[in-house]
Amino acid sequence: MKRTGYPLAAVCGMEKAKEAVTLALVNPHAGGVLVSGEKGTGKSTLMRGARELYNAPWIEIPVSVTEDRLFGSIDAEAAVKYGKRQLQPGLIDEANGGVVYLDDANLLRDDILSAVLRVEETGGYQLERDGLSEHRDTKYTVLAVMAPESGTLSSAALDRFGLFVSVEAETDEEARMEIVRRVTSFEKNGETFRKNWAAETERLAEKIAKARALLPEVEVSDAMIRLSSVYTIKANVAGHRADIYLMEAARAEAALAGRKYVLPKDLEKAAEFVLPHRMRELPPEQPQEPQQNETKEPEDAQQNPPPQREEQDELFSMPDAPEPEETDTEAHEGNQEEHKEDETMTNPNAGSNDRVDAADMRVKLPPVWVEPVKGKQKRKGSGKRSATRTDERQGRYVRAEIPHSKSSDIAFDATLRAAAPYQKWRESNGCALVIKEEDLRTKVREKRTGNIFLFAVDASGSMGARERMKTVKGVILKILLEAYQKRDRVGMIAFRKNQAEVLLPVTKSVDFAQKKLAAMPTGGKTPLAKGLSKAEDVLDMLYRQDPLQDPVLILITDGHATLPLENGTNAVDDAMTEAEHIGKRNIPIAVIDTENGFIKLGLAKKLARKMDASYFKIDKLSEDSLLHIWRKMSG
Repeated sequence: MKRTGYPLAAVCGMEKAKEAVTLALVNPHAGGVLVSGEKGTGKSTLMRGARELYNAPWIEIPVSVTEDRLFGSIDAEAAVKYGKRQLQPGLIDEANGGVVYLDDANLLRDDILSAVLRVEETGGYQLERDGLSEHRDTKYTVLAVMAPESGTLSSAALDRFGLFVSVEAETDEEARMEIVRRVTSFEKNGETFRKNWAAETERLAEKIAKARALLPEVEVSDAMIRLSSVYTIKANVAGHRADIYLMEAARAEAALAGRKYVLPKDLEKAAEFVLPHRMRELPPEQPQEPQQNETKEPEDAQQNPPPQREEQDELFSMPDAPEPEETDTEAHEGNQEEHKEDETMTNPNAGSNDRVDAADMRVKLPPVWVEPVKGKQKRKGSGKRSATRTDERQGRYVRAEIPHSKSSDIAFDATLRAAAPYQKWRESNGCALVIKEEDLRTKVREKRTGNIFLFAVDASGSMGARERMKTVKGVILKILLEAYQKRDRVGMIAFRKNQAEVLLPVTKSVDFAQKKLAAMPTGGKTPLAKGLSKAEDVLDMLYRQDPLQDPVLILITDGHATLPLENGTNAVDDAMTEAEHIGKRNIPIAVIDTENGFIKLGLAKKLARKMDASYFKIDKLSEDSLLHIWRKMSG
């Protein structure tokens, strides 16, 4: 029996996702929709069911699509027969006036995904390929799904999607039973099942058609534009896409309701889809200066003012928040005794015996996304995290180019297209097609490789205070588990007492790394500068082994340096100097700040600035949607 599509109207639950898809189909200017959720939740089934609701071209772009198939290329048949260069349209052109569907959008090449979304936004593109040069106009709506466990999208890619919905597996017992009943019925007899839902499907398709017809007449008042601006400002979004998509989604809501004007409730509904994936943390507010006419505070409150700056740092984890500059060393030295007291209270024998903490497995960690390297460097190795060009033939064929040297990996399609226009003027000598050396094209392949994660972990006595090391080990363990899934390599440096040591050389054995982490003791002083210096030594060793390696440094510390590199120098200044040296390397760096308690010095944040690194507070990691580790901008 020929398999038929599952009707969208029959999908049980996922009402928000259905509404978002409906809005995108009604108004192509709403920016399309991305549905995110775990595998098996019915995302793809829902999206493909929308095909019957919209009488227009429906083009599904596969993950392995090439640029030639996407944008089109020279028509080889016309070129051979008539010696004429003309375009054979690609998938982008075929989707004009319809829908482009992306299944597993997060697995598409970054440049392909960016191009699809950019063309949707601009309504056209300039084609320069195989001797062709022309402007192409095409307009479509993007419907996409992704499973976060198989990879994430950058914030820039997410921002190009107008609407976003996150779906979860159904937890209600009755709802799950109904899902099983419907799917079983569909599998037994798809045609009968579709007939049973035909009336509901037709009603929904008619509703969308009427809303599309009414949409051009829907107007937005200045009051509604002002209200939408209030929403986007409160959400602290970047740029103005959110404002535009919010208004377009609200217009679609009004059209679906049969109105020619937008109401506040339309904006509220639209905001549920437009703002969540764009919201950012608010920057910390600057403490206000006390006014002279304020009531005089009690004497003890004046002598011990509340630490406003520290409370703000705990609420917000923004790397650009200003810090006091002139009292770092002074404040640090003034709080040495407090950390010693914390350590003694937690471990009475801290001066002689080390302590070993177990990892806190309750720690929640968002997916890790490492800023990709720019350029066309070809890296060796295998894995599942970062895309890279490769000379190996098992990589994915992404495009063709003129070979710079002898190549056995010939791109026959591109070679034939290059030779086709000249066949009328070449002597055939009995050959159906004459190919010359200048026609040859070689394949450009791309594959995924793993990264190297180098952990530099503060294992000093201050880390043992307040059970911090349990949380630290939990965070590292969660990153190690993801490293195993992505086939990354890991290494670990621990610094405490009077030295820094390579606890684990860079290895593929994540199990070995977990054992070393579990046995890592805590205690002693904080030789932060030595830890950073040792990290530089390991990085230099990695580059000597392979100059094209792209390691990721993750520094986990509270920043409380207590041991200088040499006698007579300042421990904090030495650490800042070493951090500046590391910052000159164009590698992704993350600083995870473990500082907590009533008084905070903010030294870890300053280290992050010196290295131009991404900065996270360990107690706020679970609130982030993505652990984005960026690299220093060149130039």
